[in-house]
Amino acid sequence: MSVRRLSKVGSPVLAALLAAGLAWAPASAQDAKPESTASIEAVAYQPIPPGAQLQTQPETQSQMDDDAWRQVDADLKSRGYGLGGDGDLVVTVATQLVARLSADRPLSDVNAEKSDPKKANLFSTGGGTLLNPEDPVNTTDRVFRVNLTVYDRPTGHYIWRGTAERSDAALDASTAMREMVPALLDHFGETASGVTIPLTQ
Repeated sequence: MSVRRLSKVGSPVLAALLAAGLAWAPASAQDAKPESTASIEAVAYQPIPPGAQLQTQPETQSQMDDDAWRQVDADLKSRGYGLGGDGDLVVTVATQLVARLSADRPLSDVNAEKSDPKKANLFSTGGGTLLNPEDPVNTTDRVFRVNLTVYDRPTGHYIWRGTAERSDAALDASTAMREMVPALLDHFGETASGVTIPLTQ
């Protein structure tokens, strides 16, 4: 009899506790999610005139460079710059995605895998790191960079250099690029150091 009475009284209390717990869990999980950011570094050597005529080009024929180049083209045009092959200022667009291996991984393990093509580790001269194409996500982090350079065609001198970089273990380069390119171009022709921008994705 007492057991039945307890169960009847306990059911609403238990339901209320469960509802409160469920309501609290998503907010708690959301609060615990780390904010994703990108950092920007830029150096201006000479001023870039507003509305200057620019020739843009990707540094390589890779898909990422091409995608970034097209985005830079559209963004610069919307900012009032002229685009074409008759300008003295050349904008080069480059991207880099580096997956870093865990720092505590023994070198003997890395060397042992070199004989297996499926597990071969490629050395990135740009990032000075090892890349494993078979396991790019299970790493301490992944770094994605967008590099823009502007040089004067007649002299070959650099006018401006800028880099946006994001480090994230679950990086989606295409999504990151859509946010990083406009943020970097906000500092086009300027010197900027240690600028951090929040990323929504």
